[in-house]
Amino acid sequence: MSAPMIAGLYPYTRDGITHPPRAILEEIPASLEINPSYREELLVLAGDQRSAELLTSFGLRVHRSFEDAPAAIHRDTAHKMKHWMCCWALRELGEFLWVDWDTVLLRPPDEAFWAYCRSHNTPKFIQIPDYWATVNCGVYYTSEAWLPALERSFDADVSEPNDELLWASVLPEDVVERGEFWWQDRVVQIWGEEDLPTVTTRAYFAHVKQLDWADRLRDLHRSR
Repeated sequence: MSAPMIAGLYPYTRDGITHPPRAILEEIPASLEINPSYREELLVLAGDQRSAELLTSFGLRVHRSFEDAPAAIHRDTAHKMKHWMCCWALRELGEFLWVDWDTVLLRPPDEAFWAYCRSHNTPKFIQIPDYWATVNCGVYYTSEAWLPALERSFDADVSEPNDELLWASVLPEDVVERGEFWWQDRVVQIWGEEDLPTVTTRAYFAHVKQLDWADRLRDLHRSR
């Protein structure tokens, strides 16, 4: 049985100063073009009414808008709003797979994928060597067993209100060495063209710097 797959849009606000999420607004239509199944498979969330309107303009159905989030969340929506949406998803849905818009679906998640998600009762993140925030949340899974930790993380003393830093604050100190927290090659990070060959037949998603690498990634995935 599959878990709900969720994605979202929210304004880029830090310390009460808001900037339009221009990069994501460019990514969404491009992502939908190369990943048409996202239109039906993603449960789409909005950080506020304007975000909901923008998502609707792309032909997406907005499942919920979070105008009712606490003021502290709206003051630093980048990226506490994503974290808040994920807390809601655990309370309401029990588990989820978050999917950023700058991703390429290489093959649909199957029973083996969902079984791995639920294995060891741990979240699953993209692992990037020496990554500044320890965990990368471009595509990640977690279950309601981690809801208390997720809620507690909002009080963590971090250098900036970033969801990845908040997650890292409640994970084991040795998480980098703990294979059960990572996707391995099921989800790959593609920073540059030199990373394209890291895609294997085991991959389901690629989290990418450029969405126009989609065809090359899929060709590589098929040829392995």
